[in-house]
Amino acid sequence: MAGTSTKEKLVTAALDLFSKKGYSATSVDEIAESIGIKGPNLYKYFKGKEALFKELSELSDQSYLDKMNLVNNKADSIEDAQGLKAFAMGQVKYTMYEDMVIKLRKMLTIEQFRSDLMKHQTTIHQYTNINDQFTRIMKNLIKNGSIAENDPALLALEFTSVITVLIQLSDREPEKSGEVLKLIERHIDHFIDTYFLK
Repeated sequence: MAGTSTKEKLVTAALDLFSKKGYSATSVDEIAESIGIKGPNLYKYFKGKEALFKELSELSDQSYLDKMNLVNNKADSIEDAQGLKAFAMGQVKYTMYEDMVIKLRKMLTIEQFRSDLMKHQTTIHQYTNINDQFTRIMKNLIKNGSIAENDPALLALEFTSVITVLIQLSDREPEKSGEVLKLIERHIDHFIDTYFLK
């Protein structure tokens, strides 16, 4: 972390601790001490733990939205099975191997039953954003004749839910990430074989 500001170090340390212990169980003193400063010094950079978390959320959200193609309408240009697979595998690899995303997901998993805010964030990140995006993709694929007439929301749920469960397995058991990636690819291939018109 050479050349990194104290503020940036605090954000990184907070994310690391939140992902291991949860937001609620992590103290300001622990965050500060993990980078070699006293707890009260954290208040030179942030008003408190909540402000630090807000900064962390803002930093991660923009990157996440961009990398998951949730803001650039790239999903709307998917026209065939090859495009769907390439798009989905790109998202999967990002979310499985990007350290910040993994840590945020772990923190949300811990905190979702303790905080309404975290419950809401977990639902948005692990269900709403993904399912809405893939519902649009399925609508487009039905419209252009790649997939037969069907309920696009149910198709999206069928496509994404298996992937979401497998990514959670990889979070719990990172040593299985290679196996999980292969299973996800097999799931996508099976979905394509099942629903795409020949």
